[in-house]
Amino acid sequence: MKKIFFAQVLIATVFAISAFSQTLFDTGLKQYDAKQYDAAIATFKQVVAASPSNYSALYNIGLCYYNLENYNSAVDYFRRAIAIKADYVAAYTQLGNALDYLDNYSEAIAAYEHAIQYDPNNANAYFELGVAHYRKKLYQEAIKAFTSAIRLDPGRPDTHYRIALCYNALKRTGDAQSEFEKAVSLGIRNGYAQYELGKIYNDQGKTDDAIRILTSAIQLKDDLVDAHLELGNSYYNSNRPNEAIPQYKRATELSPKSVTASLYLADAYLNAKRYDEAIPIYIRTIGLDPKKAEAFYGLGLTYYNLKEKQLVQQQYDKLRPLDSELAAKLLGFLNKMP
Repeated sequence: MKKIFFAQVLIATVFAISAFSQTLFDTGLKQYDAKQYDAAIATFKQVVAASPSNYSALYNIGLCYYNLENYNSAVDYFRRAIAIKADYVAAYTQLGNALDYLDNYSEAIAAYEHAIQYDPNNANAYFELGVAHYRKKLYQEAIKAFTSAIRLDPGRPDTHYRIALCYNALKRTGDAQSEFEKAVSLGIRNGYAQYELGKIYNDQGKTDDAIRILTSAIQLKDDLVDAHLELGNSYYNSNRPNEAIPQYKRATELSPKSVTASLYLADAYLNAKRYDEAIPIYIRTIGLDPKKAEAFYGLGLTYYNLKEKQLVQQQYDKLRPLDSELAAKLLGFLNKMP
């Protein structure tokens, strides 16, 4: 998922430059604000040509390249700015962000740590440090960084969301739940926090809470396949298959090759006694995965309910080499048929 870019304030030069260079600098700022990044780069480069030690212009060039997703060039210019101004906190933070996009997490961590060294109260630097640690699967280190970010800025919902992900990875479900709930209460609107919290509620048997929060997840992010599946599970496991069906159907629309979504939809049709609708979905599931034993079993049960003994026998024969336990269960139904 693309990291949210927290735009830094474009810092005007603090040292004496010519009136011409200042005019160019101001023009570059206006071009940047208008998202004319290529034009701004050319303008700021003129400033640098006239005043090579203008670290603000170098930093702004880096920001332009960053917004153009040319992260290698951004890294170069952020480093050039830092070489002139060693305590340039904003440049260190943006350097870390660019390195993060290049999957160079170790150097990104070092950049964020430099930013914190010069500005110990920089909540954003701690947040980005936590993200870099998380990407390296250094969850304890990430939690430490996110905790510092929360101490400095407790009202930022995405920090609570990120620390919750760390707790999830460490299987500390109670802590994860608490942080997901804080993120939601603070107004996070990414859909993912709501989905993760809904999963936890489902695991705890809190079906009503799960349905409420998963519905919110889908309203925020309708293309989140897993949220539709999880909401479908909430309905399915509470014996409401007809309400589960639209969620599973949407999941199959979003992910047509998902065996899981297709199987869940077929099972929901079966449990809703909508047998004619279940059959083609089971057949499609088998087409997606010819070794999906649960699909043969479900199709066999569907034919059993339609009293199609020969078709049940066919599914049993196909199922037997795939899963002996499911085959034995289906055989039990087969033996009940006249």
